[in-house]
Amino acid sequence: MRALLPTLLLLIAALAPSPASADSCAACHPQESARWQQSQHAVAMQIANENSVLGDFSGHYADNGIKAEFQHANGRFGLRLTEQGEAQQWNVRYTFGVYPLQQYLIDMGDGRLQALNIAWDSRPEAKGGQRWFRLDEPEQQIPGSPLHWRGVYQNWNSMCADCHTTALVKGYSADRDRYDTRYDRLGVGCSACHSQAEAHAEAAKSGQSLSAGLDLKARGAWLTGSELHPPRHIGEPSSTDQIQVCGRCHALRTRLSPNLGGQLGDEYSLNRLFAPLYYPDGRVREEVFVLGSFLQSPMYQAGVVCSNCHDPHSGKTRLEGNALCSQCHAAASFDRVEHHRHPLGSEGARCVSCHMPQTTYMQVDARREHNFTTPDPLTAAQAGSPDPCLACHQDRDRNWSAKQVSQLWPNHRERSDWFSVQRAALPVMKAFLENNERAPLLRASLLEMQAPQLAHEAPALVAAQLDSESTLLRESAWRAALDLPADSLAQFADKGLSDPTLAVRLAAFETLLQRRALPEESNEVRQEYERYLNEIADRPAGRTLKARYALLSGQSEQAERDLNLALEMDQGYLPARLVLSDLLREQKRFSQAESVLSDGLATQPGEAMLLHLRGLTRLQLRHIEPALEDLKAALQAAPDNSTYGYRLVLAMHHTGHRDEAAALLLQLTQRFPDDPQIRALQSQLQPKPVTAD
Repeated sequence: MRALLPTLLLLIAALAPSPASADSCAACHPQESARWQQSQHAVAMQIANENSVLGDFSGHYADNGIKAEFQHANGRFGLRLTEQGEAQQWNVRYTFGVYPLQQYLIDMGDGRLQALNIAWDSRPEAKGGQRWFRLDEPEQQIPGSPLHWRGVYQNWNSMCADCHTTALVKGYSADRDRYDTRYDRLGVGCSACHSQAEAHAEAAKSGQSLSAGLDLKARGAWLTGSELHPPRHIGEPSSTDQIQVCGRCHALRTRLSPNLGGQLGDEYSLNRLFAPLYYPDGRVREEVFVLGSFLQSPMYQAGVVCSNCHDPHSGKTRLEGNALCSQCHAAASFDRVEHHRHPLGSEGARCVSCHMPQTTYMQVDARREHNFTTPDPLTAAQAGSPDPCLACHQDRDRNWSAKQVSQLWPNHRERSDWFSVQRAALPVMKAFLENNERAPLLRASLLEMQAPQLAHEAPALVAAQLDSESTLLRESAWRAALDLPADSLAQFADKGLSDPTLAVRLAAFETLLQRRALPEESNEVRQEYERYLNEIADRPAGRTLKARYALLSGQSEQAERDLNLALEMDQGYLPARLVLSDLLREQKRFSQAESVLSDGLATQPGEAMLLHLRGLTRLQLRHIEPALEDLKAALQAAPDNSTYGYRLVLAMHHTGHRDEAAALLLQLTQRFPDDPQIRALQSQLQPKPVTAD
């Protein structure tokens, strides 16, 4: 089946309606067009019909309380789906992807499309394919859950459409909570990457020359490197715009604006290397795709671009096997037993097995790491990330792989120190942040991770990054600046709000707004910020951010509506529940705040923050014993949170439980000897000496 995939793609693309721009482009670019026709880009999303549907719609599927009877008649596809005893009829409107799986989109009304949780495994039968299977976890994804196929996180308009169509306008109305989503064409057409392709084609008809969009060429050449000398690029540098264009979709990011075709920082903001998206050593954990991994790599730093390895039109790698890597890394040095220490032709002798280990997503879709690090079993064990050696040597353990690596490659020089620098002393972190040879994404992520400490102990370092040449660093610096004194931000405000990159302007506006340090002349950025909030308000995080903005603007009623809407989308979205409870407590609506927190604990039992806030709320209601029980449970759930202990001691002391308070205070003093609030509490509550008159 895998060998037949190009033929299958070509057949589907030829029979399905072709994008208009592809037709006009093919006249002058027949080879590129032919390769594109065989790509998964060309058939990323299609109208469900006889030519596009790969699944067996004469069959059925049943598993753990769910039953699907697939239907196909008169060129239409659908299913009768039974969940928790309730049967409903659904019509399939579009196909989504082709290999190694194909999903199906259901029209829910209100402009919403949802991705069905039962997909078709399009791999060959010999590899376990040609079957229906579930994408979700049966015991967790039940109707009403945000992760259920009808839930907010399986919504096509906000989660998927951007990268499976060309020139998408999401068209979300935050006021009406409805979509009017539009696009130029289904699938990833020419103008998805070549933004001026149609104008370029029209100009060519009249003999004129007009650029097709950004410069996406890979230029120059690479001189192969050995174990002693890395590969070297000669000639004109390749265009960095290519990484921006590919990265717009091959990344986990947040859309900033409805405008199309801009640079990454103007159209999207890239997610940083935070848990649980990434492991602490930078390895990919969740489904974050490629860009965040690649931007960490020494290959990116050296000037490698996507098309050095991938044909941009077919999407395939330019060469097979180790020959791809040998374009730059001389086979005589690397593709030999003395380097990889495995038999030639074995899985262990493949460059990608060690340097691009794979993770399987969506049950069947194996994707490779793109940070190209050297296996480091000791760091992987500390970070809890997968050990590449154990992917093959499944009968071994981490101790074995660590010993093997240290014995076989004792002097290897390319192991990453990203894991250790996050835990290093301040001087080491400062040196890392100030080193322009370090990947900007690593430095930006560190800046945000350590923002409170850096802002307190090295404020000049944070301020210096506001002037960085890197968009990533300037954006992260403005987020980290939230912990700088408000009066120190004034000198940077105008520069931040007039930054050429939208992501930086939005980050500056948000920080200045929260620190109440916005200049009066910020209306233009305010309008950009409000458009951004409306763009992301179709998800719980966006609604919550919109509510925070309303609160800071004195619109508490609007904030409450937005927070309730966020919780309708996802009852388990903790930030929305915390902000709503704070709002209600601020308005002295303590009974309602208690209900909001109790509802949260029903879905997230044992959540320390909810327990702690409910305890404080119950104190306000004079429900003393339940309040103390909550405060104790919160400290038990989060024993390293000294603030929880501090407030529990005060609560016990002031409600007559003074012996208990004194005992707990002694424990806290021993556990947190340098904590200033614990020491102050000890001074405040210790018995005063009795003096003689």
